[in-house]
Amino acid sequence: MLINSKIHSHTIAVLFPTNDQGFMLRRYHSKCNSINRDAVIYPGVGVLGTFFKEGLKPLNLSDIPNNSITLYYYTKDVGVRSLMASPITADGVERGVVIVDHENKNHFTDEDHAFLNTAAALLGQSVFNMYKYNEHRLEHRRFLAANEIEQHLFSHNQIDQILDELTEIIPYSISCDRLTISIRDENNSGQAIIVRAAGLNSEDLTGKTFSLERKTIASILYAKNLSFYRDFAKDHHEKRYFENEPKCDNLVSFLAMPFGVTECKGMILIESRKHNAFGKSKHDLLCRLATSAGIAIERHLTLEKTKALATHDGLTGLYNHRQFQSTLTDFTLRSTRYNDPVVLVLCDIDYFKKINDTYGHPFGDTVLKGIAAKLESSIREGVDIAARYGGEEFALILYKTDHKSAVDTTERIRNKISGESFNAPGGEKVQITMSFGLAEYGKHAKQVDELIKKADKALYRAKENGRNRIEVF
Repeated sequence: MLINSKIHSHTIAVLFPTNDQGFMLRRYHSKCNSINRDAVIYPGVGVLGTFFKEGLKPLNLSDIPNNSITLYYYTKDVGVRSLMASPITADGVERGVVIVDHENKNHFTDEDHAFLNTAAALLGQSVFNMYKYNEHRLEHRRFLAANEIEQHLFSHNQIDQILDELTEIIPYSISCDRLTISIRDENNSGQAIIVRAAGLNSEDLTGKTFSLERKTIASILYAKNLSFYRDFAKDHHEKRYFENEPKCDNLVSFLAMPFGVTECKGMILIESRKHNAFGKSKHDLLCRLATSAGIAIERHLTLEKTKALATHDGLTGLYNHRQFQSTLTDFTLRSTRYNDPVVLVLCDIDYFKKINDTYGHPFGDTVLKGIAAKLESSIREGVDIAARYGGEEFALILYKTDHKSAVDTTERIRNKISGESFNAPGGEKVQITMSFGLAEYGKHAKQVDELIKKADKALYRAKENGRNRIEVF
């Protein structure tokens, strides 16, 4: 080593900063075997700790009365009595420190210290150049890895697959003791749900819904759409998600990252048992992962919305007329193949034009949405189908149901609707009734078009006979 050839010493030690504000021994040259190779010196601790606490600057101690162990890079007292140190500075930033010691008091001269300062400066420049080289190389590798990860994320066509991929990638890329991923509830912007959790006490968090209106780390991040990292408060428990969440005092630091293209759609929260576990490099890496995941999820949601617009009515959320026709055809084909009965129910709101004229179209839309919700909740999920046929007219396809059983089902729906009311803009209670027409495939009609015509005729007869009633063709 250059320093050893010029300065007679006992030990030469080179220390560089750690993530938790300490200085770790990275390289050394010594006459003895009592070096603590894992030494980390923290500001304010020991002889050198005071030096670090006041900021890195040249140091020359000519008479050290303390035991050598207080220098922390020794495992026992080796009789060190003098020491000098110079900061390793590169690009104007203190990158580390080089320390030279000896067993004799007043061993080092001003010339020795000047040489050490020069050597530290040269070392700093070399370190900085190597640092920039490695940084560029690592950045290139990160870029290639991030591109590969993005391709994986974009190749998935389900949100669950994207979330599973994230749950695997993040702990592998960033050391952490717990990972949780939450997503905003699309139907309730004031809530979110933890969709993935791994690590300490994760089983107590998976699937939990939490409010975005309470004062928690999650609610702050969702509201501000900002990422941040730090240690948790020492004097009180900082709520991650909800009031009665299980406490895990072993987790002392965190990194929270939102994802979403234009707004916060979800959040990634990683936690560690180590203080100051997450710095800028880990923040930037998670940001890249979150950005890629956010784009992939937003793309999936956009595709789902596009598909929904093609098959669902924009106001009520029920199948639209086109999808109704396609579904009815499928049901009749199944009916023919398996000899299962299928009943078509056409129904519309009585005097709907009068409702619109009296209370306005916005209230009319409210009625349509309310009726749609009641129809959908009154049929068998995954078996029967509700659709908006057009205007104020709706359709139900009841599978494996003959017209007699369908009458009972429809009567229950009719009573449910007529027994409830809607609040008009002026505060009035408005009663709504519906008329229903039924036709069974195979019994009343052999073709889809014929089935629709028969059900429509039955509906027309229900209206002629006084409305708020059911007629079978």
